[in-house]
Amino acid sequence: MHTITKKYTVKSLNLGKIETHTYGKQTFDTAIRKKSLQEPIFLSKIGLVGDEHAYKQHGGEDKALCLYPYDYYTYWEDILSNVDNTAIFGENVTVIGLTEDVACIGDVFSYGEAVIQVTEPRVPCYKLAARYEVPDMVNRMVDKGYTGFMFRVLQEGIVTPTDELILKENHPQQVTVSMVNEVRYKDRENVTKIEHILAVEELAGSMRETLEKQLKSIRNKNATN
Repeated sequence: MHTITKKYTVKSLNLGKIETHTYGKQTFDTAIRKKSLQEPIFLSKIGLVGDEHAYKQHGGEDKALCLYPYDYYTYWEDILSNVDNTAIFGENVTVIGLTEDVACIGDVFSYGEAVIQVTEPRVPCYKLAARYEVPDMVNRMVDKGYTGFMFRVLQEGIVTPTDELILKENHPQQVTVSMVNEVRYKDRENVTKIEHILAVEELAGSMRETLEKQLKSIRNKNATN
């Protein structure tokens, strides 16, 4: 891996607690309504201390921290109602300039005392559609590629609202988060791309499993044709 120094401004650092919400006809537990922190907090292997997840698939070491680019907020403000302008997608860090076509799987960043690594795109949840009463919300996110993405924590430490994300290591295989999204939602039968992505050891386990199944299905289909 080669080293490049590039810094990204964190617009807000956000934490949420599990609450029961009713949106339209749906009632469910969620920690999607996160609030911006004004004080330092410890970032552990499984995320910000005190940040909660209503379902186990929303957390874990490969999904310790969720980032959403602030760059897309203007786009969503024209579509969504009741926008707080803070953590509108329940992300832990809202960051300027670090988008899916810039971030690569395996890229390593320093963040305060912590060191974090990009693992996979965020998989949009139906709760986002329910929260904002936009039925095609998930489709819009995947169609535009505006999903956000996840990190694992390589080194635990204190992070503060004023800390920047500083790129320490740019992964040499250059598999962007956008490329993973393309293969998952649009270019689903591109074997070459899928194999290229699976060659990145740092890819999150859940996404690896998903893409391996996708690849197996393609090969089975081709074998019967």
